[in-house]
Amino acid sequence: MDPAKVDREVQNLVASLDFHVGFDLPEVSRILGAEYDPSSFPGGIYRKREGYTFLLFKNGKAVLAGVKSFDGLKLAIEKFKEEAKEKLSIKIKDVDIEIQNLVLSLDLHVEINLENFVHEIYDSYYSPELFPGLTFKIYDPSATFLIFSSGKCVLVGLKKLEDVDRAIGKLCETVNGSGAIRGWRKDGDKK
Repeated sequence: MDPAKVDREVQNLVASLDFHVGFDLPEVSRILGAEYDPSSFPGGIYRKREGYTFLLFKNGKAVLAGVKSFDGLKLAIEKFKEEAKEKLSIKIKDVDIEIQNLVLSLDLHVEINLENFVHEIYDSYYSPELFPGLTFKIYDPSATFLIFSSGKCVLVGLKKLEDVDRAIGKLCETVNGSGAIRGWRKDGDKK
């Protein structure tokens, strides 16, 4: 199995943001329609029609979740800056961005015997009566895979896009060496 042939798609990107301004959360709630109930959560929850959400805090920090690409992240931030300027009269100049988690779906195009995998590979966990996927942890880069017998996987925990290829390479190396490949799926590349 070749890491370059693994299909991958970003499903979610979570980032911490610092807008370097203060937010009047009751005002943000009233004007933008964000949810704000300080008795249950200290921030404003601003859900966007596009499918992503900002968690806004009075100190100007925020969490953005639900975008599916770095371009989508930048676009969501730019749209929010425009809204803050037009509707809240807040001019945001600089935004510090720190990625907290990337979630990707992967397709290895092979069928995997999860029982064989868990018996051969350290740092893997499989309990089919609780969950149909196997959990496999790697440490450099730090990430976790949820692996299904169909060869479909979810990759979570990365903070840098440049670590995706290394993580997938380690997964492929481990799966190839585990003796757990049952065979190629009909839609898979047999090379």
